[in-house]
This record gives sequence, structure tokens and C-alpha cells, in this order.
Amino acid sequence: MTVEEVYTNSFDSTYVAWFEIGNTPYLQDTNTDYIQEDSARLVTYKEGCWSFPNSAGSGTINSVKLRFEAMRSNAGGDAVVAVYVWDGTSWIAIGNLAPISTSYAWVEMDVSSTLNTWAKINGAKVYVLLGRYGVQSDTVYIRRLTRKVDYTEAVAPAMVGEGNVYILVLLMSYCEIYGKKRKKIFSALVRS
Repeated sequence: MTVEEVYTNSFDSTYVAWFEIGNTPYLQDTNTDYIQEDSARLVTYKEGCWSFPNSAGSGTINSVKLRFEAMRSNAGGDAVVAVYVWDGTSWIAIGNLAPISTSYAWVEMDVSSTLNTWAKINGAKVYVLLGRYGVQSDTVYIRRLTRKVDYTEAVAPAMVGEGNVYILVLLMSYCEIYGKKRKKIFSALVRS
């Protein structure tokens, strides 16, 4: 198996309701670029869309995960972050980003059933939606986003080399000419 994990490399500004700090695409591998939103504003806010470099993978896809490095300001806060993925045809609600702790930690979401072909993996986009579902507001911060693909590489069929074919033909000819005793030798050589 092979695992390929890449950071987002593009932010297209389709949705820009969160606060964006630093440089686009905001969720790359830095500590200084991130997005944040406060649930005290009592409405839902979309932010996105992020995409990723094309995968170099081929073969059987075992799993696909999105990984967010996120934190919240209040352990008892009511902010909920929903994640949506573009599968090449439509936006799919993946679920809520959880759990989000009060210090930066990775949160992983399995998107294998949505991004189940190489074309969908390469064309995937992501946006997040912050909503408030209670009375205890808090701020959510997201500073990294990766796509992690676990796959089994395609294996080319083994080719029989010309030298091997030549040896087998000679052995077959020898065995046919010199009788059954020699066929046992040929069988043993072919099995090894």
C-alpha cells in the first residue's frame, strides 16, 4: 500500500465569510496562515473552496481522508463546523468537524465513499460552514487542510523474457526427444 498526503494548494474565494489571516490558500503547512470565525454572530458562514494538487496515484483506492488542523476558543462552545466536498457533480455534506479541542489538533474525516475514483479525487473541492447551535459562543480556527489517499498501486503483468522462453523451448524439445524420464526433470524445473 501507498499513502499520499498533500496540503491544499488553491483557494478560489467562492465563499469568503470567515476571517482570513495571512496568505492564500490559508490552510497550507504554516503556523501563520489560517481562517477563523466566531459563532456569536448568530448566522451561518461559508468559507472555501479549497482544492489539491492532482494525485500521482493509480490502482485500487483503499481510503480517502480529509485532515483539518483546528481548534476552538471555548471547550463548551456551541460552534459547529460542517464540511462539504465537491465530487465532480454536486456538493456532498460529509459531516461535522469533530471533536475540536481548545488547542490545535488534527481532525480526520473519511470521504472514501464520496471520492471513490481518481477523477473525483483530482477534482475535489472543499468548503466549510460554521453555524451556532446553542447559547455558548466561541471562535473556531482552522490552519491546515490535507487530502490523504491510501491506495494499492497498479501492478503491470509480469512479462516472460526472451531468454526464459528460449530455455523452456529447449527443455521441452530435449524432454520430448529423450523420453519420459527427462519429462520429470522438465516438470521440476518449470515448478521452481
